[in-house]
Amino acid sequence: MFAVGFFLCFAFLREIPQIIDIFPICYTIYTGSLCLWGDKVVSTASYTILIVDDNRNNLFSLRSLIEEYIDARVIETDCGYKAFQELLKNDVDLIILDIQMDEMDGFEIASLIKQRRKTRDIPIVFLTASYTNEEFKRRGFEIGAVDYLTKPIDEYQLINRINVYLRIIEKERNLNLELERKVREQTAELRKAKEEAEAANEAKSMFLANISHELRTPLNIIMSTNQMLRLYLRNNDLDREKVEKKVNIQVQNCYRLLRLVNNLIDITKMDSGHFELIKRNGNIVQVVESITMSVVEYIEDKGINIIFDTDIEEKPMYFDPDAIERIVLNLLSNAIKFTPVGGDIFVELQGMENGVRIYIKDSGIGIDEEKINLIFERFKQVDELLTRRHEGSGIGLSLVKSLVQMHGGSIKVQSEHQKGTKFIIELPECKLEETEQYAVSSVYDDKQRVVEKINIEFSDIYF
Repeated sequence: MFAVGFFLCFAFLREIPQIIDIFPICYTIYTGSLCLWGDKVVSTASYTILIVDDNRNNLFSLRSLIEEYIDARVIETDCGYKAFQELLKNDVDLIILDIQMDEMDGFEIASLIKQRRKTRDIPIVFLTASYTNEEFKRRGFEIGAVDYLTKPIDEYQLINRINVYLRIIEKERNLNLELERKVREQTAELRKAKEEAEAANEAKSMFLANISHELRTPLNIIMSTNQMLRLYLRNNDLDREKVEKKVNIQVQNCYRLLRLVNNLIDITKMDSGHFELIKRNGNIVQVVESITMSVVEYIEDKGINIIFDTDIEEKPMYFDPDAIERIVLNLLSNAIKFTPVGGDIFVELQGMENGVRIYIKDSGIGIDEEKINLIFERFKQVDELLTRRHEGSGIGLSLVKSLVQMHGGSIKVQSEHQKGTKFIIELPECKLEETEQYAVSSVYDDKQRVVEKINIEFSDIYF
């Protein structure tokens, strides 16, 4: 009788839907959420609701009611065994389970559902006309049901409660999707970090091999030169020209070792934060020009032309002259290495409103586009250890970049293969300290000191 009455009531409502508008019912459930009768759950995902009832009329009525007001796919079965088959085939979001059934009652079905890992978290709503006392309700909740409704069913209450459960499921889905997204992002970040760490370890291994080569080569040359000098002494063959040549080779390789040790020490100081600039007031134009002019004779002896040009004669700034000298000499050293005989090197200085821009260009072999971003990386080199055409530890340009950045400036490189390379340095105009103007001018009066610096910075150039 209940099923017949339920069906007639539902059919009546379907025939006269406008009657629903006069029943704006709000129902508060568990969390205090309010749901209006007939308010569909708006969802980007489809839901699947499984109805289990051995009364075909009840199944039809419940299915029709849910499909009318709930955005969900409804599966109906009339016994527990078929319910398990559906659960194996489908991902079910909510189960509406009748308790009083012949072969297996709802309590037994629910217990088995909660024992399976795949289905134990599916919300179960019990429906019953007979098991209405508090003891049965308590049993249902102990099994794991989320709701316990007695027949005759209040249609408004049923729809509202289903809406609430589906909203909760939707929130859980969104949280799971967000969690999966974050897991994917973190996994990608970890994979990237792992790849970077492996690349860094590989680069460091290459760097150590390169440093070993850089240390061993000049030492071997010094030792072999000493052996030759001993041989001259033993044979009383003291030809001044031959001895002087061997001594010069020794001196150059001592400079080369000194340069390498200085770079390693300074890089270590920078990493530990103990490297400090010694800034003074000075004319940056005069300093760059003096450095360039001091190497003109050396470069021209190698068959390379060097040209200095500036659009300003004076630019008072506060800087470390030794650091600027080291930057320019290092870049000139690189230009010499990769510029053929008869080529050109240009040093240009341009004044900016708040600083200066320095260009150091050459007409050398250039750098491949895919390798141009590697040149400032400390543990990477453009040329492989066993195939590179010129000597060098690979940390000089890294040191140059650090010195420029410590002045608050920037350095970048432009290059085209077989058409030359251009380094562009921009230095900001730091505030002058209240000390004597142009205090760095006297630094370049000491010619021996300048020659010493050139010998050190150019020590790994062989012709």
